[in-house]
Amino acid sequence: MRLNTRTGFSLPEVIVIIALVLLVGGMSIEAFSSLSKHEALSANTIVLATRLRDARAQTLASVGGAQYGVRIATTTLTFFRGASYDPSSATNDVFQLSSYVRASSSAESFVFERLTGNSSASGTIEMYLASDFGQKKTVTVQSSGLVNIQ
Repeated sequence: MRLNTRTGFSLPEVIVIIALVLLVGGMSIEAFSSLSKHEALSANTIVLATRLRDARAQTLASVGGAQYGVRIATTTLTFFRGASYDPSSATNDVFQLSSYVRASSSAESFVFERLTGNSSASGTIEMYLASDFGQKKTVTVQSSGLVNIQ
């Protein structure tokens, strides 16, 4: 007696497997995208705090006998030399924020004083995801020039 053995998969079985693979793949892509956005927010916040601290340190060290500061725009951070921001200065160092991240500041620029390291302005800078304003990090600049990430 010969047994009828079936080889291969039926069409409904193949469709179910493909649907499961697509579902798992879609969920993985969404999770990766969300992780990428949060990592960009963290990294850009650290860059902002570092640039502010560098501006204060270079001012206190009298590098070039000048003051230094950072200008905050929605999509860029500009490290500049001088008592005020000059958009045409060749010494400006512009950092482009990630396309996922935006900045909002209580002051347009933070410039540091040569002898004390005090900041010309005190306040907060909010770094947030462009797609989700609720996801944000805050950088605080004190009048003493100290910079904190919250």
